[in-house]
Amino acid sequence: MKARIAIFSLFLAGFGPFTCADRDVEEARGKLRAAEAEGAIEALAKVEDDAAEVHLARAVGELLRTKPDEADKALDQAWRRVAEDQAKKPEDRPESHAQMQARVAFTRGVAAAAQEKWDVAQVEFAKVLQIDPEDADARWNLELAWYMANPPCLKRDDDHEPDGARDGAPPWDEQKSKDRVICPADEDWYTLRAKRDELLYVTVDGKIDTTEGDHRELTLELYVEGRAEPLRQAPVVAGKATVGVNGVPADGTWSARLFGPGDAEFKYTIRVDVVPPCPADDQLEDNDTAETAHELADGQQGGLKACPGDGDWFRVSAPAGEERQVTVQFDPQRAMLNATLFDEAGKAPLAKARATKNGMVLDLPKGEGARRALVLVETAGEQENVYQLEVGPPKDEGKDDQQQDEKDEKDDQDKKDDPKQDDQKDQQKDQQAKDDPPKEQPQPDQVDAEKLIEALDKQDENPQLEKALRELRVVPRMEDY
Repeated sequence: MKARIAIFSLFLAGFGPFTCADRDVEEARGKLRAAEAEGAIEALAKVEDDAAEVHLARAVGELLRTKPDEADKALDQAWRRVAEDQAKKPEDRPESHAQMQARVAFTRGVAAAAQEKWDVAQVEFAKVLQIDPEDADARWNLELAWYMANPPCLKRDDDHEPDGARDGAPPWDEQKSKDRVICPADEDWYTLRAKRDELLYVTVDGKIDTTEGDHRELTLELYVEGRAEPLRQAPVVAGKATVGVNGVPADGTWSARLFGPGDAEFKYTIRVDVVPPCPADDQLEDNDTAETAHELADGQQGGLKACPGDGDWFRVSAPAGEERQVTVQFDPQRAMLNATLFDEAGKAPLAKARATKNGMVLDLPKGEGARRALVLVETAGEQENVYQLEVGPPKDEGKDDQQQDEKDEKDDQDKKDDPKQDDQKDQQKDQQAKDDPPKEQPQPDQVDAEKLIEALDKQDENPQLEKALRELRVVPRMEDY
């Protein structure tokens, strides 16, 4: 959202470096007071003096012309001029130097806000408050910039809203299936369409934001038209949940609901699969026998379906001296599949697939010459499922899973054999933390805006932040000439 910046005038107190009697500068002052940006810029174009006030006035004019990039250039020159004058005469009117630095920093903050660079705006307004802690405008704008840099969840909600109720919920859209977010005390509904006997599955996959110590217990539900209670429901475990129906009873509208208590946000992707029922063919349903096996090249092959009693055959090749790995990706919660590696004739089984978190893996070892083999994918029971294949050099995902499982089993056994082991490890970690405490890394030229806001809020005078949040605008410096 664009912040509406209304700049009428900024205080220009002097020239050379802090007093002024230049006619063109005076004319520019008047133009700026009247918000006549073009006239002010034209008047300043006649001024050749390299003074901070001139550059600052030019920056204000550029902001009025909604050219924040040009304003930044003028502000850089103003800051340079103040720094040079202060270096030459550090004891000469230090209050005036500080005053000019504050005015330049304030204008920099306004320019950053105009470009929605809220982190930069916080730093600049904080610089003003370091010089003058009583500056109410800078404090007000600092709080607003912090709010815009750290908006609440509802302000960052996704483009599928409003979807907080079953009635009127927008239909699921594949173009809007990623980067979804559900806020605390909120729920997301999606409308779905399915035909009789089709397979309908809804899957959410994401991550619960626990950075602030919050938690969330989410549930995914599937509703059929005309029924108030959910037909299917599943808790979100490790960021993932799936609900579905193997055989829609009639053409109609369905609804998916994601909800649950807790203070954490959930950023997720929602996928809807509507698959024709078996024995409807998929795009490769001419591979029912070893003789008609489909040739697999390196890469992915999607849009496949496994039907009960109807195995799918594939042919895979490994160049001389190279290995090949075949990954069968599917959702185990929907229905299990089996995969077997056969010899080139499809007669002798060579290996069963290893299970992974997202499916199965088969390995075709390397040989002195090129090797060829067949892969059979079939259902493990009477439930059909969709899947995709990937062929390429080994990734060892299955081996990694197996090694992790073996490690977990060993750790569990060690805990049973020695219950005090965990306590000893915790004591060692605590002692190590005492002996070698973490070192804080210095952050030069950075201001902790949150701490500064917290400190400022303790003062008697606090700006009306609620009004700012309603109007979403940055308050400019309003001072008389």
